[in-house]
Amino acid sequence: MFQKVYRIYCRIEEIIVGIFFTTIVALTFVNAVLRYVDKPIITTDDICLLLFSWAAMLGADVAFRYSRLVGMDMLVTKFPPKLQKFFQIVVYLIMIAAMFMFIQYGFALARSNWKRNFNSLPISYGWVTISLPVSCCLMIFTAILKIIKVVSRFDDDSYNIKNDNPDVVGEENTGADMEPVIPGADGTKAEKL
Repeated sequence: MFQKVYRIYCRIEEIIVGIFFTTIVALTFVNAVLRYVDKPIITTDDICLLLFSWAAMLGADVAFRYSRLVGMDMLVTKFPPKLQKFFQIVVYLIMIAAMFMFIQYGFALARSNWKRNFNSLPISYGWVTISLPVSCCLMIFTAILKIIKVVSRFDDDSYNIKNDNPDVVGEENTGADMEPVIPGADGTKAEKL
């Protein structure tokens, strides 16, 4: 039951990020055209700001889930697999501690901005700043799931959390972590890019 709910949750979050990003691009393009003909819509800037804050923060959780956040692991990859997993757990615990700090200060920032309104929208600017603590809560959940995966497969030296895909939880794989292949020159053999 948890796997099914988690898969739906992941998919909904990805769809929301995609819709927000697409809307930002469309509104920015339309407003650029309208500015060219001296008929800009001021509201689009505020809508894009609101959507961008949520798309960026929710997108960070999606990237984290797929192990696509920027990281430096040149030194750690030289260690034995179990030591790599130990360091990965330490990194996730540090991230969780940082997220708790962002949540605390993020909610304080949202509370202080709640009485501030957008220039052209009839809503509080707090909706922009609250995206940080809400997304940090989601990222803590993702980090805890990653820690559970690493701990449960700690003795399996072939397991690497960076190659893990959230869809594997539901036994379906999108191929997001696979390297692309192209047909070989002779047409029979596939080569990795």
